[in-house]
Amino acid sequence: MINSLKNLLYSNFIGKVLGFLREILLAYIFGTGSIIDFFRLCNSLVLTPLNLFVGNSLQQVFIPNYKKKDNKIQFVLSISIMILILSIILCLILFIFAGEIIESFLGAEYSDGEVHIATNFLKIFTLGIPFYVLNWMIIYTLNSNKNFKENGRNILNFNLVLIGVTAIFLLFPNVYLIPASFVLANIFIVIQLCYKYSKKIKRALRSLKKLTFALVFSENRSFLSLWMPLLVYSLFMQIYILVERWLLSKEKGLIAASEYAKVIIDTPIFLLTLPLATIGLTYFNRNERSITNKIVSMLFFVTLISISLTSMLYMNQESIIRMLYYRGNFDEESLTLVLSILKFYIIGFAFFSVNTFLYRIYNAELRNKELSLVIISAHIIAFIFMIVCYQLGYKVNIIVGYSFIILNAIQFFILICRIRLNIRSVVRSAFFKKLLLINIVYVLIGFLIYNLNENQYIHYLLIMLWITVFLYSAYILKKEVD
Repeated sequence: MINSLKNLLYSNFIGKVLGFLREILLAYIFGTGSIIDFFRLCNSLVLTPLNLFVGNSLQQVFIPNYKKKDNKIQFVLSISIMILILSIILCLILFIFAGEIIESFLGAEYSDGEVHIATNFLKIFTLGIPFYVLNWMIIYTLNSNKNFKENGRNILNFNLVLIGVTAIFLLFPNVYLIPASFVLANIFIVIQLCYKYSKKIKRALRSLKKLTFALVFSENRSFLSLWMPLLVYSLFMQIYILVERWLLSKEKGLIAASEYAKVIIDTPIFLLTLPLATIGLTYFNRNERSITNKIVSMLFFVTLISISLTSMLYMNQESIIRMLYYRGNFDEESLTLVLSILKFYIIGFAFFSVNTFLYRIYNAELRNKELSLVIISAHIIAFIFMIVCYQLGYKVNIIVGYSFIILNAIQFFILICRIRLNIRSVVRSAFFKKLLLINIVYVLIGFLIYNLNENQYIHYLLIMLWITVFLYSAYILKKEVD
């Protein structure tokens, strides 16, 4: 298990560092200007519906089902055909109605010329949809075979292409290069994966001749019966993202600011949670106590590290933004916009990171319907909160920020209270006591120093101290799950 984790963590780390570099490059070139607003909005308009049927919900059902199938090639081809058909329909809808969709989001502050640019951005983005889907279907199949290397390399190569195309903009400043980077990155990854696994892909394609409509229909019908509960809650999650984008688009620069804020938190959270959760889902076996203890140990690690990470980010938010972004076209106005929403995201992501892991545990225990009810209920409450606050005239950043905290906090408390895993043995272990102690000590020392001294060098010291705490905690976890 630990070797798989190392492979996934290494590639993910490099990939996310490159993603960070691209954000810094975009901040330098555009700041929080209209162009980056359009790029973020169109990215969400494409990825939000795509993630409905190619995101985590698909993986959470695909991997357990793949392991149970005798004819695995038939299963993969049948599901891939269904997903590709859905993606092509989505591609056509977004391309044909791009203008109407953009106008429904952008406020009156934007000119006709800006709306035209945003519409073209969306049309370019849609061209990458089929390649994006093929890419992830191959990755999920490899993950099902406990081959996690490509999962991380996918992120690595994707960000390499994005950085390359964005850097070309500095030499040839054409704004349409920015959305084109999404298309080119997905085409590159599909070509690379097809070349590397050409023998297996050719064997799978030869099996297409044996497929009949009845076989494909039967396979997808049984798959959909398991996937549907996850699709329902995934639908609420994606609608929430679109509503959030719609609200943020009412004020210029807020979409860009929210993404700059999210990447500061999303990157370490992604590195902490998703590799552990993906591997935990693959190895999960409720009947083996040693495996369940390892999963619970991972859960405690994610929880405690998320709390200390949240504390570190909250204490150093302005210093971190200045260190990462404050150059080029990213000015004081951009800094103020990012700070106005970052503090809310920091608190919300502490719950979000643990929730991501808890989702996997509920999926592995086949409690998808129960999970769906929890997530749907939380989203309904968040929607009501957003609508009421918007009608009362509250600022957009406050509405979006508090709704994000409420959404994730509700899910966390319900899911953690209803978890069935036996956590007592791990709580009593030396592993947990060490992990708890070093993270509590860090949080207490951090807030004490933060309240006594506002010097920026003290902030950098706290960042380095947290990195030390994280590495030592990871070492303790390694010994526990090895």
